[in-house]
Amino acid sequence: MTNSKNMFRCVSALFAFSLLCIYLPHIAHAQASNLPPSGADQMPTEMTLWQTLKAGGGVMVVIGLLSVVAVAIIIYDLMMLKVSKLAPRRLFDAVMRKLESRDFGEAQTLCRKENNTIISKIVLAGLERRNPMDNSAREAMENTARVELTNLWQNISYLSDIVAVAPLLGLLGTVLGMIQAFHAVPLQSASVKTTLLAAGISKAMVATASGLIVAIPALIAYSYFRGQVQRVTNMIEIYSTDIIKAIQGR
Repeated sequence: MTNSKNMFRCVSALFAFSLLCIYLPHIAHAQASNLPPSGADQMPTEMTLWQTLKAGGGVMVVIGLLSVVAVAIIIYDLMMLKVSKLAPRRLFDAVMRKLESRDFGEAQTLCRKENNTIISKIVLAGLERRNPMDNSAREAMENTARVELTNLWQNISYLSDIVAVAPLLGLLGTVLGMIQAFHAVPLQSASVKTTLLAAGISKAMVATASGLIVAIPALIAYSYFRGQVQRVTNMIEIYSTDIIKAIQGR
């Protein structure tokens, strides 16, 4: 629940900031459009990378923030989202030996030493609720496994959200840029209309290209991590069955 609230606050702040970044440049442009054109306003023949990104407008700020978030999620998942970290075979074998010998105290100690794995959390949940008279241990372990796996899927779902939002933001930036370009053309002389229109459309397309540049790597990463989560899910399902039987003594 806390993670959901924090995510909602971040999204709300990002949305408000994006609106500010999108509309402030257009307000400034509307105020400056009444000034007479001069030779200094002409576009340079070549633009640097920073000038190109800046030409995309305020939407580029939001796309940039999304790219930072996507890189952070990818780095985190590359380090953490591994079967060897979340469901290590060696830990499962060691715990099963303790459980089969009915040495529950040693099993708990072993799991507490490696409490960052899903296996250890499942075993601890089952041992804490162990009762030969009912199925409370099974329910506790199944609920723990369900929660942990849901968190894994939720984590990578943020990448899929970025994949969906980034191109739309790019398209929004392109549309706003083209509106700005077509709005400025009637205010200029006939000799510069064609050049100004071409330059405006070129600048507007930067936003769409940037959105795709963010979305495509995020999509590739999401596809890879989805496979990793599915592998972890399959292993946990196999391990959970044996752990439940060992704890319940069946």
